[in-house]
Amino acid sequence: MRILSFLLIITSGLNYGISQESNLKLSTQYGSDNKELHDLLRFQDIEVMKLEFKGKDLVNKNYRIILKEFSNGSVSKSDTIIDTGEYEYLSSIQDSVFKFKYFVETKSSNNIKMDFLMERFSTERVYNIRASEDKYALHDFLGANPSIPIKLNEPNIIMGYFLPYLDKETGWKKYCEVSDSAFKREEWGRVFDIPNYFLIEIEFF
Repeated sequence: MRILSFLLIITSGLNYGISQESNLKLSTQYGSDNKELHDLLRFQDIEVMKLEFKGKDLVNKNYRIILKEFSNGSVSKSDTIIDTGEYEYLSSIQDSVFKFKYFVETKSSNNIKMDFLMERFSTERVYNIRASEDKYALHDFLGANPSIPIKLNEPNIIMGYFLPYLDKETGWKKYCEVSDSAFKREEWGRVFDIPNYFLIEIEFF
């Protein structure tokens, strides 16, 4: 019995280091509080998401943000945007609150421009895409909830930027049916026949 208990303690410790439930919560705000600025951003097809992570488990944690592009049902690109554990000049989180803003714009030159705006720096990316008659849309995954839980030591998908799903029965092009669906987000391309989309994930470690 003592040997069994000892093995259970070791196993629990290993699991704790690999994946860990936490007290972290994510809340988001779409667009701008200023109505005129909000309308201007919409006119220019620029979407903005403010993200706020809260929880005492954030303190002294590094973070990694990765963008994955899916084309024709599979991953076509994986891009590490920020990894504070890799570069000494990027500091770990020193507070129980961590915020950043995300800007995205689909440009007429058939590329997508993204900017991750942190407190002291920003990281910009531009990705080429095929011409499309449909617009991309930015969605979080909170649904009707004010916040959602975030796990430690594993990737958490926090945003999607994607083309619509065409409902062949009604002829309508839908977005919320995709982001609110029970299907895995990595399967959207196959399930909804979406040719191209982006997922943004964050990991605290």
